[in-house]
Amino acid sequence: MALYSVVRFEGTSDDWLLYKYNGDEINNKSKLIVSPGQVAIIVHNGKIEKICEEGTFTLNTELLPILKTFQKGLYGGDNPYPVEIYFINKRLKLDLFWGTADPIKILDPVYKIQLRLRARGQMGVRLAEYQFFYQTLVGSLLKNNYITFDIIRDYFRGVINQRIKRILSSFMIKQKITYFEIDPHLDVIQEELQKALKIDLNKFGFDLVNLSVESINVPDEDLVKLNDILHKKAEYEQLGDDIYRTARGYDVLEAGAKNNNSASAFMGVGLGMQMANETGVAGGIIPPKAPVSSNNKKFCSKCGAQIAKSAKFCPECGASLQLKCPSCDFEVTARHKFCPNCGEKLKKEGN
Repeated sequence: MALYSVVRFEGTSDDWLLYKYNGDEINNKSKLIVSPGQVAIIVHNGKIEKICEEGTFTLNTELLPILKTFQKGLYGGDNPYPVEIYFINKRLKLDLFWGTADPIKILDPVYKIQLRLRARGQMGVRLAEYQFFYQTLVGSLLKNNYITFDIIRDYFRGVINQRIKRILSSFMIKQKITYFEIDPHLDVIQEELQKALKIDLNKFGFDLVNLSVESINVPDEDLVKLNDILHKKAEYEQLGDDIYRTARGYDVLEAGAKNNNSASAFMGVGLGMQMANETGVAGGIIPPKAPVSSNNKKFCSKCGAQIAKSAKFCPECGASLQLKCPSCDFEVTARHKFCPNCGEKLKKEGN
């Protein structure tokens, strides 16, 4: 059975928060050394018997009166006594980085699109209530005789995510600000988050010394959507309502022409109806000119224009379209070289 003469812990870094001494039997002659920045807690059967600040202590009956009962044992004052000794780091830990584990889904109050916000920052903590911390968290967090600050950060990550989500979303909604307007308000958001987390950490014996919100950002695809909306908004403000609607309508029609399918065609027709209504065309659709049947055509003998067969005068040059044979007075056209009724050779104008 090993008897320990000196009990101490020399931490190799600042990342440790609590260390359980690897041994549970001491004797009446052992010494306890508590280094600067440490606190030692002596525990028997789950009950704290003594809290020792930095210094050197002799573990005798004066320090631990419970040892008196063992001086009457078979081994006198050297009888080993089972206790647990925990060393706690009471230094400030200022470089604890935090960040949202999952994106925070928030509806942008200005542009009405859903954003996935992520936040990250840094905080500084210090363990103030040693006894309370031991009683509330040591049993659930102790692994391989150690508790590190990383474990504390991970333990409170859910609390941080919950608080930043509530504070950020309520602030944006109440102030009616969009994502692009968050940066000037980081100090206010940071202050609200620090107040909320300070209460949560105090419940477990920690003091929140400082907290900073270094960045609030969104994925690139969400940023592209926001920028697209801003560009359209700028166009609208510069061009005015009527010109902007018309320009956008032509853009959609052009896109529909490039993509030759029913959906694009339907979109183009619908937009064309809207544009026609805005420009005052009856029925909402600009009607095309009625095609002239090839069987219902004739040509002007003077200018050669193609016109309806029933027309009596050319709409281009005004010439009369009623031609007759000079011999039998039969109605002929400009294309006839001989009269189909009497065979008289017809004289062309200009010959």
